[in-house]
Amino acid sequence: MSEYRFSLIMKYFHFTNNEEFDEATHPAPKLKKIWEVYQIIVTNFQRTYVPERDVSVDESLMAYKGRLSWIQYIASKRARFGIKSYMLCESSTGYIWNSVIYTGKGTKFNPRYSGYGMATSSVLTLLEPLLNQGYCVTTDNFYTSPELYEVLLQNKTDAYGTVRPNRRDMPSMFAKKKLKTGEMVAWQKGKMMAMRWRDKKDVCLMSTVHNTSTAMVHTRGGKDVLKPQVVIDYNNTMGGVDRADQAMTFYPAMRKQQKKYYKKIFRHLLEQCLWNAYILHRATGDKPFVHSEFIWKVVERIFVTHQTPSVAVNRPGRRAVDVVNPECLTGRHFMDYIPPTSKKAAPTRMCVVCCSKRDGNGKKVRKETRFHCPDCDVGLCAVPCFKIYHTQDVY
Repeated sequence: MSEYRFSLIMKYFHFTNNEEFDEATHPAPKLKKIWEVYQIIVTNFQRTYVPERDVSVDESLMAYKGRLSWIQYIASKRARFGIKSYMLCESSTGYIWNSVIYTGKGTKFNPRYSGYGMATSSVLTLLEPLLNQGYCVTTDNFYTSPELYEVLLQNKTDAYGTVRPNRRDMPSMFAKKKLKTGEMVAWQKGKMMAMRWRDKKDVCLMSTVHNTSTAMVHTRGGKDVLKPQVVIDYNNTMGGVDRADQAMTFYPAMRKQQKKYYKKIFRHLLEQCLWNAYILHRATGDKPFVHSEFIWKVVERIFVTHQTPSVAVNRPGRRAVDVVNPECLTGRHFMDYIPPTSKKAAPTRMCVVCCSKRDGNGKKVRKETRFHCPDCDVGLCAVPCFKIYHTQDVY
């Protein structure tokens, strides 16, 4: 399509009927412009893939600097300002399995957990479909609390992660005990363990699957350091969300000048779809593409599947232009004679490469040929036009 047509489509891009909107009954009024599409995509994420045992919950920030009442500032994120989402990802691959867009006070969480704080409600809402199935979730100190871990244990779900020492219901001496480098102190309550370990500074963790066991780790500096096993496992499983965020920043579908928040969220959802599709592609067992090559293959397949038929487009004041087959540069093509018809035993067609040129007087060249490409359905001279057409996108 032309750039002008693409710009018009983007200008009038819309996902919902404003006349049918009712703020009193809508589940997420602040996301009314994108809610239906968002729900469909997240549902497909969950229906398509069953994650491994280890999953992680963390915050993700989509860069956005337009006018919006629920923009968040997170200093540790690269974007710093934007739309925040709570995300549940598979720890090993970064597959995005569930997410909740934060919209301030009216953020839509599961009503079953309305009696808990926002941190606990967000984790339980994300994990709701996976509860009572033996999963193990990794959380950081924003979410970790005795309250959350007790609820998870009641629902047959394990968890571990860093914790703030002043959390409610933590042991009374947890934040006060002084430690030297390499020392640790731990408290146990049923399956829950709270630990403080002194490295360069105090590291506070909670776990329902670990004890105080340690293991030797070879650091980048070439030294062997004794670390608690819970610290090692936390470092290995906490990066699911960050892995997905990093991969999506390499090949963004978003544009900085996009000011409509729902259009920017839609482009971000497209990035998530591409990333999850790439994870599924790697899981097939075939020789996987690298991420960038996979995106190109998806684009090529969209062109092939949704291309318009090869017809001449004749605009006033311009020469007729043939719509090129998108597979002409990628598929396997073989030259053949143009098959005979009832009227001609040796029919000819105009060569699309030769006829795209003009002679020294500025007149359009007309040259006919006996050969064609059956796959592309275009007439081509045997030499050199057949090779030019299938190896160059401009001729």
